[in-house]
Amino acid sequence: MHMSHPLIDTRTGYRVSFDTNLARSRRIHRLQARAARDVSQQIASEVVVVGAGAAGLTAAYFAASQGAQVTVLEKNREAGKKVLISGGTRCNVLPTHTDLNKDYFTESKLGALRAVFASWSLGDCRHWLESPEHIGIPLTVEEADSKYFPISNSAKEVRDKLVRACLRKGVKFRYDANLKYIQHQEPAQLQCGLVNGGIVEAKAVVLATGGLSYPHLGTDGRGHQVLTKLGHSLHPMYPALTPLKGWHPGQQQLAGLSLYSVDAAAVDLSRTKGKGQGKGSKAARAGMLFTHRGFSGPAVLDLSHHAVMALERSKPKPVVRVSWTGQSMEYWRGVLQGSQGGAAGVGAVLHRHGLPKRLADALCHEAAVTATPLAQLKKGDRQKLLQLLTGYELAVTGHEGYAKAEVTGGGVPLSEVDCSSMQSKKVAHLFLCGEVCDVFGRIGGFNFYWAWLSGRLAGLSAAESCLSSTMCMHDDA
Repeated sequence: MHMSHPLIDTRTGYRVSFDTNLARSRRIHRLQARAARDVSQQIASEVVVVGAGAAGLTAAYFAASQGAQVTVLEKNREAGKKVLISGGTRCNVLPTHTDLNKDYFTESKLGALRAVFASWSLGDCRHWLESPEHIGIPLTVEEADSKYFPISNSAKEVRDKLVRACLRKGVKFRYDANLKYIQHQEPAQLQCGLVNGGIVEAKAVVLATGGLSYPHLGTDGRGHQVLTKLGHSLHPMYPALTPLKGWHPGQQQLAGLSLYSVDAAAVDLSRTKGKGQGKGSKAARAGMLFTHRGFSGPAVLDLSHHAVMALERSKPKPVVRVSWTGQSMEYWRGVLQGSQGGAAGVGAVLHRHGLPKRLADALCHEAAVTATPLAQLKKGDRQKLLQLLTGYELAVTGHEGYAKAEVTGGGVPLSEVDCSSMQSKKVAHLFLCGEVCDVFGRIGGFNFYWAWLSGRLAGLSAAESCLSSTMCMHDDA
C-alpha cells in the first residue's frame, strides 16, 4: 500500500508527492512536519512578499538580488496561476512599445504613472526576461500585433523560470498561506497574520495580492480589504478588459463570427455640446468576436471598461461604435451607388466587398432591405446602411464580470503611494505593486509590463528599506 504526502520541492518551489516507502518515509514525515510548522507558527523574514503572481515573483527576485532574506506567502498551492492562463496559455509577456496616454488607464494623475514607468525601460525589462543570468526566457516578436511571446509559446515556462530564478536567489515559498491582516509592530516591524493562525514578521512587506478577476483562481480582493483597514482609500473597483453583453445586429445570432479589421470607439455622448459627436476613445486593436451573449475580441476588450464603469456606477453609458471593415463611409457609398451590382441583392454585394455573409445578411435585415436588389436601393435605405456599416452602435446591455475579466480596474490611488519606491504613504515599510494599484493596460502584454515594472520597484525599495532600518539600529547601538 502506498500513501502520498504533500511537500515543498526545494528545486521548483511547488508541492509534489512522493511514495512513503522504506527509509524515505521518515525523511518525508520530517520535512512535511517542518513545512507545516513554517506556516502555522511564527516565523521572521527581512522581506515578505504576499502573492506569487507576476508582480509578486518579480518583487521577490529583486529584493533577494539586493541580499535581502525573502519569503513569499501564496494562498494557493502553486505560484503564478494567472500567469499560466495568460495569452491563451501562450503568455504575451511584453508589448514592443508603449504610449502611457493610450495604452494604460488610471483614475489617478498621469504624472504619478509616468514616475513609476520612468524607473525601468521596456528594453531593460525585456533583457531581464531573456538573459540567462536573470530569468532566461527566449522571446520572439509577433510584428503584426507588436507583442513578445516566449519562443516555446508556453506560459508554464514563464511561470517555472520565474520561480526557479527566485529560488536561485534564496527566496523561500510558503504555500496555502492566506493573508488575514497586516499590522505594525515596533520597532520598524510589520506582522502578517494568516487565516490559519500563523504569523510572519518582516522588516518590509510587499503586497502583490492581485485584484478580483478570475475568481476561480483564488482571487478574492483580500489585499484591498487589508489595505482599507490600514487607512487606504480605493477608487471603486470594476471588471476591466471583460466581454460585453448585448444584441447582435438585426437581433440575429452571430456567435462564433470573427472580424479582423474593425475600427471601434467608445463615445461619451454626455460630454458632447450641441451637434458635436462626443468625446471618444478609439480601440488600438482591430479584432472582434461575436459571442453567444454579446461581443469580445481585442477591440471590444480595449474599450469595455468605459461601458463597465458607467454600468457599475449608474452613469450615462457611452456608445460603442464599430466600422465593421475599417473602410470609410465614402468607400461604402461608392459601393452602394455603383452599377456593378446589377440585379444582385444588397447582402450579396456587401459580402462581395469583404463583409462576412452572416453579418451582411444581419445588417440588411436591420435596414429592412433583405430582398432588395442593389439597383432598387432607395436613398434613405442607402443612408441607413452606410451608418450601419461604418458607425454601428452596439446594443450593449451588460458585461461578463470578473469571471472573464482580464484585470481589475480601480484600486489604491497612486496619490497614496510614493511612486519613486511604491511604498505606501499610509504605512511605513509596506510596498504595493501590480493589480492592487489603480492601473491597468490594454490587451497586448501591457499588464505584464506593469507587473514586472511595479514589482521590481517595490522589491528593490523593500530591500533598501530593510538595509536602512538595519543601519539605523546599528547607529543607535
